[in-house]
Amino acid sequence: MKFYADVHRSKRNGEGFRITYSTDGITFRHVDSFSEVPAGPGDKLFMDTLPPQHTDGSIELLRKGVEVYYLRRLTLIEKMRREHKLPKTARGDIRALMKIGERWFRRVTGDFLVMRRMILAHRSLSKTHQQLLNKYKALSEAEREVLRLVIKSLEVQMEEVARMIAEGLGKDIRPTIG
Repeated sequence: MKFYADVHRSKRNGEGFRITYSTDGITFRHVDSFSEVPAGPGDKLFMDTLPPQHTDGSIELLRKGVEVYYLRRLTLIEKMRREHKLPKTARGDIRALMKIGERWFRRVTGDFLVMRRMILAHRSLSKTHQQLLNKYKALSEAEREVLRLVIKSLEVQMEEVARMIAEGLGKDIRPTIG
Protein backbone atom coordinates (compact mmCIF):
# COMPACT_ATOMS: atom_id res chain seq x y z
CA MET A 1 0.00 0.00 0.00
CA LYS A 2 1.22 3.52 -0.75
CA PHE A 3 1.00 6.21 1.92
CA TYR A 4 1.38 9.87 1.02
CA ALA A 5 2.31 12.33 3.76
CA ASP A 6 2.54 16.09 4.07
CA VAL A 7 4.84 17.29 6.84
CA HIS A 8 3.99 20.80 8.01
CA ARG A 9 4.59 23.05 10.98
CA SER A 10 2.08 22.71 13.74
CA LYS A 11 -0.18 25.69 14.36
CA ARG A 12 0.49 25.48 18.09
CA ASN A 13 3.10 28.21 18.64
CA GLY A 14 4.77 27.24 15.36
CA GLU A 15 6.79 24.59 17.21
CA GLY A 16 6.98 21.01 16.10
CA PHE A 17 5.61 19.37 13.02
CA ARG A 18 2.32 17.72 12.19
CA ILE A 19 1.98 14.93 9.67
CA THR A 20 -1.12 14.51 7.54
CA TYR A 21 -1.29 11.28 5.56
CA SER A 22 -3.60 9.45 3.21
CA THR A 23 -3.60 6.31 1.08
CA ASP A 24 -6.43 7.25 -1.26
CA GLY A 25 -6.57 11.05 -1.32
CA ILE A 26 -10.06 10.99 0.21
CA THR A 27 -9.54 9.93 3.84
CA PHE A 28 -6.92 11.92 5.75
CA ARG A 29 -5.42 11.26 9.18
CA HIS A 30 -3.15 13.39 11.37
CA VAL A 31 -0.27 12.15 13.52
CA ASP A 32 2.65 13.75 15.33
CA SER A 33 5.28 11.13 14.44
CA PHE A 34 5.98 8.80 11.54
CA SER A 35 6.01 5.89 13.98
CA GLU A 36 2.24 6.45 14.36
CA VAL A 37 1.56 5.92 10.63
CA PRO A 38 -0.05 2.46 10.29
CA ALA A 39 2.27 1.29 7.53
CA GLY A 40 3.63 -2.24 7.56
CA PRO A 41 6.13 -4.44 5.73
CA GLY A 42 6.06 -3.91 1.98
CA ASP A 43 4.27 -0.55 2.21
CA LYS A 44 5.73 2.65 0.74
CA LEU A 45 5.61 6.08 2.35
CA PHE A 46 6.03 9.10 0.07
CA MET A 47 6.48 12.48 1.77
CA ASP A 48 7.24 16.01 0.74
CA THR A 49 10.05 16.66 3.21
CA LEU A 50 11.78 14.89 6.08
CA PRO A 51 12.69 17.22 8.97
CA PRO A 52 15.60 16.05 11.15
CA GLN A 53 13.20 15.89 14.13
CA HIS A 54 11.44 12.95 12.46
CA THR A 55 14.56 10.89 11.77
CA ASP A 56 13.86 8.41 14.58
CA GLY A 57 10.27 7.84 13.45
CA SER A 58 11.45 7.27 9.89
CA ILE A 59 14.10 4.80 11.03
CA GLU A 60 11.43 2.94 13.01
CA LEU A 61 9.32 2.65 9.84
CA LEU A 62 12.35 1.36 7.93
CA ARG A 63 12.86 -1.30 10.61
CA LYS A 64 9.23 -2.39 10.14
CA GLY A 65 9.97 -2.99 6.46
CA VAL A 66 8.38 0.19 5.09
CA GLU A 67 10.10 1.88 2.15
CA VAL A 68 10.49 5.61 2.88
CA TYR A 69 10.79 8.20 0.12
CA TYR A 70 11.03 11.98 0.16
CA LEU A 71 10.53 14.45 -2.68
CA ARG A 72 13.68 15.60 -4.45
CA ARG A 73 12.27 19.01 -5.42
CA LEU A 74 9.63 20.74 -3.36
CA THR A 75 8.83 23.05 -6.27
CA LEU A 76 7.06 20.12 -7.93
CA ILE A 77 4.25 20.33 -5.35
CA GLU A 78 3.48 23.92 -6.29
CA LYS A 79 3.62 23.02 -9.98
CA MET A 80 1.17 20.13 -9.50
CA ARG A 81 -1.15 22.28 -7.37
CA ARG A 82 -1.30 24.85 -10.17
CA GLU A 83 -1.78 22.27 -12.92
CA HIS A 84 -4.58 20.45 -11.10
CA LYS A 85 -6.07 23.53 -9.39
CA LEU A 86 -5.52 22.13 -5.89
CA PRO A 87 -5.71 24.31 -2.77
CA LYS A 88 -2.61 25.21 -0.78
CA THR A 89 -3.50 22.98 2.17
CA ALA A 90 -2.15 19.74 3.61
CA ARG A 91 -4.84 17.84 1.71
CA GLY A 92 -4.05 19.67 -1.50
CA ASP A 93 -0.35 18.94 -1.05
CA ILE A 94 -1.05 15.23 -0.53
CA ARG A 95 -3.17 15.11 -3.67
CA ALA A 96 -0.34 16.86 -5.53
CA LEU A 97 2.15 14.30 -4.17
CA MET A 98 -0.06 11.52 -5.50
CA LYS A 99 0.14 13.01 -8.99
CA ILE A 100 3.96 13.25 -8.98
CA GLY A 101 5.74 10.24 -10.49
CA GLU A 102 7.74 7.95 -8.22
CA ARG A 103 10.95 8.83 -10.05
CA TRP A 104 10.87 12.27 -8.39
CA PHE A 105 11.16 10.72 -4.94
CA ARG A 106 14.38 9.59 -3.29
CA ARG A 107 14.42 6.39 -1.25
CA VAL A 108 16.30 6.62 2.04
CA THR A 109 18.03 4.14 4.32
CA GLY A 110 18.59 4.21 8.06
CA ASP A 111 22.33 4.84 7.62
CA PHE A 112 21.63 7.77 5.33
CA LEU A 113 19.24 9.33 7.88
CA VAL A 114 21.66 8.90 10.79
CA MET A 115 24.51 10.36 8.73
CA ARG A 116 22.33 13.29 7.70
CA ARG A 117 21.57 14.02 11.36
CA MET A 118 25.29 13.93 12.26
CA ILE A 119 26.10 16.32 9.43
CA LEU A 120 23.44 18.72 10.69
CA ALA A 121 24.98 18.53 14.17
CA HIS A 122 28.42 19.32 12.74
CA ARG A 123 27.04 22.30 10.80
CA SER A 124 25.43 23.64 13.96
CA LEU A 125 28.69 23.29 15.90
CA SER A 126 30.58 25.00 13.06
CA LYS A 127 28.21 27.97 13.03
CA THR A 128 28.48 28.37 16.80
CA HIS A 129 32.28 28.09 16.53
CA GLN A 130 32.40 30.85 13.92
CA GLN A 131 30.15 33.12 16.00
CA LEU A 132 32.36 32.65 19.06
CA LEU A 133 35.51 33.34 17.02
CA ASN A 134 34.00 36.60 15.78
CA LYS A 135 33.14 37.63 19.35
CA TYR A 136 36.58 36.53 20.52
CA LYS A 137 38.26 38.89 18.04
CA ALA A 138 36.24 41.83 19.33
CA LEU A 139 37.22 41.35 22.99
CA SER A 140 40.22 42.60 24.91
CA GLU A 141 42.97 40.13 25.87
CA ALA A 142 41.65 39.74 29.43
CA GLU A 143 38.11 38.99 28.22
CA ARG A 144 39.35 36.60 25.54
CA GLU A 145 40.54 34.11 28.14
CA VAL A 146 36.93 33.34 29.08
CA LEU A 147 35.98 32.41 25.52
CA ARG A 148 39.22 30.58 24.74
CA LEU A 149 38.21 27.53 26.81
CA VAL A 150 34.73 27.42 25.29
CA ILE A 151 36.15 27.60 21.77
CA LYS A 152 38.66 24.81 22.49
CA SER A 153 35.88 22.61 23.90
CA LEU A 154 33.75 23.26 20.83
CA GLU A 155 36.65 22.36 18.54
CA VAL A 156 37.06 19.03 20.35
CA GLN A 157 33.35 18.30 19.86
CA MET A 158 33.57 19.24 16.18
CA GLU A 159 36.51 16.86 15.71
CA GLU A 160 34.60 14.04 17.44
CA VAL A 161 31.53 14.50 15.22
CA ALA A 162 33.75 14.78 12.13
CA ARG A 163 35.46 11.50 13.10
CA MET A 164 32.06 9.79 13.48
CA ILE A 165 31.00 11.12 10.07
CA ALA A 166 34.25 9.91 8.47
CA GLU A 167 33.73 6.45 9.98
CA GLY A 168 30.16 6.40 8.69
CA LEU A 169 31.32 7.35 5.21
CA GLY A 170 33.19 4.05 5.09
CA LYS A 171 29.74 2.50 4.63
CA ASP A 172 27.70 3.09 1.50
CA ILE A 173 25.11 5.56 2.84
CA ARG A 174 23.97 7.09 -0.42
CA PRO A 175 20.19 7.04 -0.79
CA THR A 176 18.97 4.37 -3.13
CA ILE A 177 17.01 5.58 -6.08
CA GLY A 178 13.86 3.56 -6.45
